[in-house]
Amino acid sequence: MALTNYRWTATGTTPNGEAAEGAGNVQAESVREAEAMVIGHCGGKGFKPDDIVLILTRS
Repeated sequence: MALTNYRWTATGTTPNGEAAEGAGNVQAESVREAEAMVIGHCGGKGFKPDDIVLILTRS
């Protein structure tokens, strides 16, 4: 299956309840896989995303 390029933004909270946000690009085979990658990235940065926006891009 071909990879699709997505640009993403996410907002959420840290374990202390502080607001947090992130943004970036990801290549995935499906929207579900892209969301999983974003959730993993945010978790690695120390926050849980509450809202994720994926934008289909072309490269």
